[in-house]
Amino acid sequence: MAPTAYADDAVESILVPTDGSDAATAALERALSIADASDAVVHVLAVVDVTTAPLEFDVEFVDRLERAKTGLVEDVVAAYEGHEAGVTGDVRRGRPARVIVQYADEHDIDLIVLGRTGRDGLTKPFLGSTTRRVTRSAPVPVLVVPASSGGD
Repeated sequence: MAPTAYADDAVESILVPTDGSDAATAALERALSIADASDAVVHVLAVVDVTTAPLEFDVEFVDRLERAKTGLVEDVVAAYEGHEAGVTGDVRRGRPARVIVQYADEHDIDLIVLGRTGRDGLTKPFLGSTTRRVTRSAPVPVLVVPASSGGD
């Protein structure tokens, strides 16, 4: 699928949430190809989910998670530093879907690109809960990219 369907002057900023997975990498690569065609800036966002009860109270563990996510985002930004499209990164705390949508709104994001890893066991694509929530509540179009399978 060619990125030209999204590559027009209206796309100036693209958000790619990442967790370091192959699916997130596939989403980032698709976002970069769209950004190259439209001169857009790519925002890489990692979210530290602190909404589950044990994490709400373990400050030291959450701090370690945040440092790890910060390292991940810094590595991604550095890896694409010489790329034609501008790449910037951020780390936030909160419920992932809510943080993604909020970030998109705060930064006037034009397109969100998410990676998808799951399958329901047969052939039907399966969207994770965060992807479902983002696609339902995002203020902008959402492109869901399957993880590269390595062989079509």
